[in-house]
Amino acid sequence: MDNAGKLHSMPSFQDQSRAREITLSGRPTWAEIHLDNLAANFKQIRSLVSPAARVMAIVKADAYGHGAVECARRLASEGAEWFGVAIPEEGIQLRNAGIAQPVLCLGGFWPGQAAACIQQRITPVVYRLDMLESLNQAAADAGALVDAHVKIDTGMGRLGVRFDELSEFVPQLARFRNVRIDGLMSHLAAADDASCKPLTRDQINRFEEAAAVFRQAGFHPTYLHLSNSAGVYGYREAWGNIVRPGGVLYGLWRDVLPLTVSDPKLAPVMSLHTRISMVKWVPPGETIGYGCTFEASRKSQIATLPIGYHDGYMRALSNRANVILRGAYAPVVGRVSMDLTLIDVTNVAGVEVGDKVTLLGWDREHAGPSVSAEDLARISGTLSYEVTCGIGERVPRLYL
Repeated sequence: MDNAGKLHSMPSFQDQSRAREITLSGRPTWAEIHLDNLAANFKQIRSLVSPAARVMAIVKADAYGHGAVECARRLASEGAEWFGVAIPEEGIQLRNAGIAQPVLCLGGFWPGQAAACIQQRITPVVYRLDMLESLNQAAADAGALVDAHVKIDTGMGRLGVRFDELSEFVPQLARFRNVRIDGLMSHLAAADDASCKPLTRDQINRFEEAAAVFRQAGFHPTYLHLSNSAGVYGYREAWGNIVRPGGVLYGLWRDVLPLTVSDPKLAPVMSLHTRISMVKWVPPGETIGYGCTFEASRKSQIATLPIGYHDGYMRALSNRANVILRGAYAPVVGRVSMDLTLIDVTNVAGVEVGDKVTLLGWDREHAGPSVSAEDLARISGTLSYEVTCGIGERVPRLYL
């Protein structure tokens, strides 16, 4: 069998011919990560904002399920100037893999992690005074002056110093002599939604006012940033001098960008594949799968796939999604179970055990049909990000 690998953390492969030398000795279910598409998406984003802003590539959540280390290595080679992670552990993983670019920890840090951030050269986001006290003490103990970015809550309502409480917060920063406020950031809540445009405008204005408060207090941060993927494409005035693309790097855009963006020239990076493990004929009137949710209306050929919801192929796709087999669509039938999924292959000629099936993305051997993460998200009532983030660890990633 081709196009597979044994371990979750695998070396990169430069082309398909090299990838085909890899053989899967276990379950034939795998995800392919197309690094050339990742690089092309990065270049597209960089060309859009250059020279107005630098690009911070967001690789949190294991690069949205694509593999943070391998994606960061390729993005670094393409000129990514910063990387964004959610927790210090993700930043440490990049450092251990040899990533040298600046890393911003978007979620800050937890008690006891300040020293590790300093040691690993991870720039934390801070939004409480006790965080700054902890960071300042750890920096003093190390005899260092460390950078931090302050997060302003301009309307998202999650993390950050409220924009209307800065007059109390900012004057207290002068006592943290071992911390340099090198960045200010915020996060747009609904830049993809035209009905929320007043909120987005308010957030941009509040952020600009916040920056003025810091400057008036004698702070002159190097970096100002609040644009996520939707902000990059929808609000040029929100770019600041660094932007933070996330999902768009991985070709996820149809459900996260403003509707006014019709063709951003972004390509999907992940595809998900398996191989048929059993084929059987089912007579009309017989049900298959848990809960009797599918009843054959005719003599039907049913194929079993070794993938299920523990692998990230969601149960909500039961009886609703399609897969690609031999260049044609085949419907998922019955309930997706934890480890197995059934498809109806009656209309696909010549199906055999071992045939390759594409559940997400495209089949290189048969040009034409495709299944996007946005398609699966729409069926499941979720977001494309959750689709790729949800592909489980027992699904090996093959880097092409």
